[in-house]
Amino acid sequence: MDYLLGFAILLAFQLLGALIHRLGVPIPGGVLGLMLFYLAMSSGLVKMKWVERTANLLLHHMVLLFVPLTVGLMEMGPVLSKQAVAITASLVVSLVAVMLTTGLLGQSLLPTGAELAGKKSDSNAGAGETAQ
Repeated sequence: MDYLLGFAILLAFQLLGALIHRLGVPIPGGVLGLMLFYLAMSSGLVKMKWVERTANLLLHHMVLLFVPLTVGLMEMGPVLSKQAVAITASLVVSLVAVMLTTGLLGQSLLPTGAELAGKKSDSNAGAGETAQ
């Protein structure tokens, strides 16, 4: 019964996101549903124990969810071969863009080695003062 309740909750958020998308919000329905689910979990409207077993089951069998995509790509072989250069170029450009964005964002948000050393020496100094 836990699986049915969890699946119903997850499906309800997926369908709610799709409905909001159809009403004109320019964000994909799956993303909207995930955001709503996160808000519901954060606010306590949905409890982790209600969806945990179902989520673990879906994650455990996630590979099976990619089978239809793979079969569809195999069916599109002739079209993909004609557009191979354009597809490869877009994949390379998007990969580089994501890597650069992630790296630059990480550099700007994460503390540097000097900042970490300063924090470590501050915490050690505070610990030494309390021991005396």
